[in-house]
Order: sequence, then structure tokens, then C-alpha cells
Amino acid sequence: MKKSLLVVAVLIIFVSQSKLQAQNIDSLKAEIKTLKEYAAKVDELERYIAEIENDSSNVKFQQARESSNDTLGNEVLEIPKEDIREQNPVITGSDLVQDDFKGSWPMFGSDFRMKIGGYLKADMLYDFNGTTDKTQFLMRTIPVEGTPEYANDGYINFMARESRFNVDVRRTSGKVPLRLFIEGDFWSDGNQLRLRHAYVVAGDFIVGQTWTTLSFLESMVTMIDFAAGDALFGGRTTLVRYQKKINERWKVAAGIENLDFLGIENPDMVAGKPSLQLPLLAFRADYSWKTGLLIMGASAAQLHWDGGAEGPDASALQYDFVIGGRQYIGKHDYFAWNISYGVGSGENIMAFAGSDANAVIDATGDLQTLPAYALLLGYMHEWSDKFSSNLSYAYGWLETPESRDPLALKQGGIGHLNLIYRPLKNFSCGIEYMYGGQQTTNGSIGTGNRLQTMVKFEY
Repeated sequence: MKKSLLVVAVLIIFVSQSKLQAQNIDSLKAEIKTLKEYAAKVDELERYIAEIENDSSNVKFQQARESSNDTLGNEVLEIPKEDIREQNPVITGSDLVQDDFKGSWPMFGSDFRMKIGGYLKADMLYDFNGTTDKTQFLMRTIPVEGTPEYANDGYINFMARESRFNVDVRRTSGKVPLRLFIEGDFWSDGNQLRLRHAYVVAGDFIVGQTWTTLSFLESMVTMIDFAAGDALFGGRTTLVRYQKKINERWKVAAGIENLDFLGIENPDMVAGKPSLQLPLLAFRADYSWKTGLLIMGASAAQLHWDGGAEGPDASALQYDFVIGGRQYIGKHDYFAWNISYGVGSGENIMAFAGSDANAVIDATGDLQTLPAYALLLGYMHEWSDKFSSNLSYAYGWLETPESRDPLALKQGGIGHLNLIYRPLKNFSCGIEYMYGGQQTTNGSIGTGNRLQTMVKFEY
């Protein structure tokens, strides 16, 4: 009896195990079938993504631009990143949260995401008139009559110093969105690494080095020459800025900024030196509609001459007003513009930066501020989904006293015309012609022209 019970128990165990194995096999077969279905779906999705991102057709790039320029679609303008010279805009708050941050990956173990970007740009140029800067076409570097440089021969130059890379780290979850952005290029003597941007965004606040509050990059068209914004008001500096999107149409910003270029000329060798005692204060407001953007801003700062033990102490007010914008015309054209007027702020115009264009300290110790004006106009036309052209003209001028350096830039203008070919989403090449002229304080005049080509790969 016991033996029979034992045999029955063994049989029950054997049958149970067989059933379990059969069930496991069936379960594995079902899981394998499911995985194959998922794999097929993944392959299908990858093919679909490849079709969308097909570099040879550039369809997605074109659709994004047309969607942004649709006069009947969006209620407010969204400028495609491809239409702005700097493709990493300084965004805060809700704009930071809503940005898709393409190409980023998670930083495992944290709630941050990271992206590495930049571009490689190689340029070849031929200068017809021996302009004294071999890397960028600036008004003040055009040789004028009566100087030894006026007899300069033309030259050719190759360079890749505009190439740059950046690291972008963000956290958009939680109550306060955060961003860390740092970027460098090689635009320096000996192609040494140069810091362009290094700032932190916390909610609606920006702290660090980046574009000044009154740098209206949206008011520029795309140019190959590095000095594309020769008459643009602004630049980069260290600052603290509050930047807030009020609604879909309005955005405001207010900043406290370092004044990098004090720009006080000293022709009479007065004892002392320029000194920064107070920061620059700036305010800006952006208004958008279906096809355009209007930007307005103003700033104020103090200019100070520290005479030390032997010289005079003198101070003067620097102030300026800037207005600019962009207007799309249909789906393939836009017009951009920028106008600035200031007193004691000539150094804030890129054409005059580094030329002591803010004020003059005279022999009596009086600080004479210089009125400064600048105009920047641009037009872009898209010939097809691969070809586009940009036309730009920049003009700047100063009201100067007779005591100013006779060979200092008083007024000048530069025009750019280019053709850019973008066969792939991340690759472009082009050619640009430049013509410009300057007049110095003593009335001397010089003109110059240059031809530049480029190849650019963005990542």
C-alpha cells in the first residue's frame, strides 16, 4: 500500500512538472512572439524617423521654417533657430521648460539632461585692399588715405578659429527650472581657447557671462563674416538679468551689467585713468505678432575719470536707446533692422568697440561725451529649400570734438551679400562679398572690399 502511494505521488509530481514545463515553454513562446512584434514596430519607427530626418531632402528643416512663417497659422511669431546667427538663445522660465532640447540625454542618477553642441567652420578669404584685420571685416581696419597702410597689397587667408563647442545642462522638472551653459571658441591670438558664454539660469534669472540685455540678435540676418554685426549695439559681458515672458506676445528683461569698455580718450595726456564705479542698468521689452517682432530697450551708466593724486576727477552720464525687429514677408523672405542712439555709449556699438569712442577728457579735466548713432538693415530671401541669400548694410557715426585722435573712426559703413547652400541639415557652405568704407576725424577716407567663402558643419 505504501509502495502504491509512493508511486502515485511520484507520478503526480512528474505530471505536474511536465505541465509546468509546458506552461513555461508556452509562456516563453508568447514572450518571444511579443518581442518580435515590438522589434518590428521599433524597426518601423526607425524607418519613419529616418524618412523625416532625411538630410538629402531637408524636408523637416524646410517644414519648420514654413510653419514658423505661416501668416495664417501661429498667433505669434516663433523664429526658427536656423534663422538666427546664434542658435543657443538665452531662455528662462516657461520658455526653458517648453523647449524640446533635442539631442540631449539623461544624466543617470539625477534629474538633469545634457547636450554637447557647436560647429566647425573653415573660412578662406581674399582681401583686395590690405585691410589690417585678416580675420574679420571691420570699418576701423580699412586703410585710409595719408597712412602707410593705404598702399597695402591684397592678401589671402585661411582660418578655422570661429569653430566652437558648448555644453548645455538643464533640469526642467521641479518648481525652478535650471540651466548651465558654457561655450568657447578659438577667436584669439594663436587660436587659444576663448570663453564666449558661461552662465546659469534659475527660473527667470540669468547670472554669468552672455549677451547683453540690449543685444538684439533677432535683428540680424545670417552672414559669413565674423564681424557681421559691425553696427549692432551690444556684445557679451558679465551680468545679472531678470527675463520674464509675460504672455504669448510680451517679454521683458532688466539687467545689471559690467561695462567692459570704458572708452575715454586722453589726447592731452591728463593724469589719471578711466574707472568703473557703478554698473550699467538696462531694460528691454519684446513684442511679437503673427509675422514679426519688435524689440525696444534703453540703458544708463556712469563714465568716470579717476585723476589719482595729480589729475582731475570727472564723471558723466552714459545713456542710449535701441529699437529693432524682424518682419517676415510670406514664407521665404524676412526683413531685419536695428537702430541705436546714445550719448557716451559709442563703445557699445561693435564697430567702435575698443576705439575710445565714449568720451574725451580734455586739458581742463572736462569729460566730453560723444553722441553715437548706428543703423543695421538686413534682408533674407530663400531661393529654394537648399539655397538662400542675405543682404545687409551697417552704418555708424560719431559726433566728435576736434581734440579726438585725427585718425580715429568718425563714421563708416559696410555691406554684405552672400549665397548659402545647405544640402544637408547640419552642413552648409557659401560665398560672401563685402564692401565698406570709413572716414576718420581729420576727414581722411578709405574703402575696401573682400571675398570670403566658408564650409560649416553643425552638431
